[in-house]
Order: sequence, then structure tokens, then C-alpha cells
Amino acid sequence: MPIVSFWSTQDSAQVCSTATAAAVAMMIATKMKNKYKTLLTQTHYTDMSLESSFFNPDKRNKLDTSDTGIDALDRLLRSNKLTPENIPNYATPILKGSLELLYGTFKNDTDSYSRILETMPIIIDYANQFYDIVLVDLNKGYETSEVNAILQKSDLIVLNMSQSKHMLKQIFKDMGTLKILQEKPVIPVLGRYDRYSAYSEKNIARSFNYKKRIYTIPYNTQFFDSCNQGNAARFFIENANADMGTDRNGFFISEVANLTDAIIEAIKPKMVDR
Repeated sequence: MPIVSFWSTQDSAQVCSTATAAAVAMMIATKMKNKYKTLLTQTHYTDMSLESSFFNPDKRNKLDTSDTGIDALDRLLRSNKLTPENIPNYATPILKGSLELLYGTFKNDTDSYSRILETMPIIIDYANQFYDIVLVDLNKGYETSEVNAILQKSDLIVLNMSQSKHMLKQIFKDMGTLKILQEKPVIPVLGRYDRYSAYSEKNIARSFNYKKRIYTIPYNTQFFDSCNQGNAARFFIENANADMGTDRNGFFISEVANLTDAIIEAIKPKMVDR
């Protein structure tokens, strides 16, 4: 089964990789109508932005963190009790039968976090044996061996970038020099996209002589407010059929759908009918 990593070579909130992962996960779940059983997870340190997009902090604080998410699976793995089939027992349903969220680590000290990172690639391997698609919101940058290990396992890298001229120069340089970005299929995405900027996706492609399509996640006030309030799932359910011409959310939904279609098309060769 395919693993899709949402990642950027540059450590900046502007690239919006977490929101991109959340949006794509919900688009797969709502558009594909239970066709794919998808797991969404993340590898960040003391950053629960992905989880907070779907569940408000009050609900999250009531979780038994010792029996939830990556931390629980890490404990099972170290005691040789982890199997692909028991991963769903430690994941949280977002849309029943379609999308589940595997909480990232609750560890808040660097030593414990480092130990979790060591087992993350193995846990993702196990998840990959059970779910149709595994989506991973990865730490930005490429100096962590564990992050590189997950990138190596990935069947597709969604490369997140912004409309910052300086960042674009660096990321397109990375695309030409980093081995991982030459070995793996890559889909570039502009986060928090402003379609009225001089740095449109077409102008950027032209400036850097990039021959393939660059996708976008437009800035959308309602979507980002929903993420802040833990209502990202509700936003997609309510706006699944937003019209481009008449609905303020239509352009956003259309662009997320285009990106999701491209991702599904890219990973199809790795899909196996169950």
C-alpha cells in the first residue's frame, strides 16, 4: 500500500504542510466515499496542530495518552506485540470506515522524542500493511536520519512550498540537488496560495523552467478557522459540493480536489484491491 509524505526542505510555517495533509485526507475520505481506508499521522515534536484540526483541545486532553497513538504503538513494538491488525485499536476515527488519525507523540522531552522517532519508520511500515493509504505529515528539513528513513519508504512526496521568492529559489535548487527528490515521485504544492499574487503557479513554473504542474492549497479563511477550532472534518463535509461560480469555498475545494486526484493517480500503481 502507498505511503505519501507531506514535507518541505525548508522549515517555515508558510509552506502549510500540516493543513495540506489534513485537507487531502478529508478530500480522499469525502470524495472517494469509503473507497480507501486511510490513516493520517505526523512526526512533529510538541506540535499537535494536525490533531487540533480535527479535535478541540478539551477533547484531546481527556485522552488516555498512554494508550493512544504513536506512544502506545511504540510501547507495543518494543515489547514485540505490534501487528498491522492492532494499529486501528490505537487510532482515532475521523470518518468511520474511511479515515483514521494516529496521534503523534505526547512526549515532551527530547530524549523520549528521539526514541519515538527511531520506531516511527517501523510503525509506518506496519500501518502500511493494513491501510490502503498512509499519509504522513513529516518534520521539515532533511538533516534527521529518521525523517529521511520515512522519505525513503514513501511512494510519493508532496513537496510543500510558499510563494516567497527566496524560499522558491531554495526549494527548486533542492529539487535539482537532493537525491531523494530525484529518486521519488514528487508533487509540488503552494500552501496558503494567493491566486492574485504575481507569483502564480504558472509564473513560478515558467520562472524555474519547471515543466510539470504545480498544485495549490489556496488560503481560505473558513478552512483555517475550522482547523483552529477542531472542525476541519465538518468543513469538508459541509462544503464537499461547493460550486466554483457561486460559493466562496468553491475555488478552495476545487484546488484540493485537483491535488488529491493527482496524488491518487500517482500512487495507483502501488494500490492493491482488498
